[in-house]
Amino acid sequence: MPFTPFHMGAALLCKPFCKSSLSLITFGVAQILMDIEPGIGMLNGSNRLHGFSHTLVGAIMIAFIVILISPTICSAIFRKANRELGHYRVTWLIFPERLRYRDVVFSALFGTLSHVVLDSILHTDIRPLAPFSELNPIFGLVSHDGVYEICTLSGFVGIFIWALISWRRQAKEK
Repeated sequence: MPFTPFHMGAALLCKPFCKSSLSLITFGVAQILMDIEPGIGMLNGSNRLHGFSHTLVGAIMIAFIVILISPTICSAIFRKANRELGHYRVTWLIFPERLRYRDVVFSALFGTLSHVVLDSILHTDIRPLAPFSELNPIFGLVSHDGVYEICTLSGFVGIFIWALISWRRQAKEK
């Protein structure tokens, strides 16, 4: 099913350890762009939903698109969020207005490549190594439900760790 939030579990688990190097918004944009092809395939009743976008080559190309559009999206969201956070005096959550280029690149590539890996475990129609190979060596490595459970648990654990680190940092500043 395209456009599920489960892929965000990987990002949420990594976020506390990557700090500002991982942009959740950029990662999320990557998830959406990755699933446009399967979404169109579902609307058209296609037999194969996961084509070029779910190959490593396709994921890298999509990452370049994300790198181009994400800074504009992030800046607009950050400006709005920072105004609200400042108004309510929650300044410890304020974001930098602009992302560093290397952080956008890392987040876009992490988003698209992790998407291919996770979906390759789940779906029989994915050929992650195409055009070099038609094999999917990781299909079925973990059960379908197992992948969703791992992603969900990762998301909750990541949010908990991120909140704990943020709370401790705020407490130290006071």
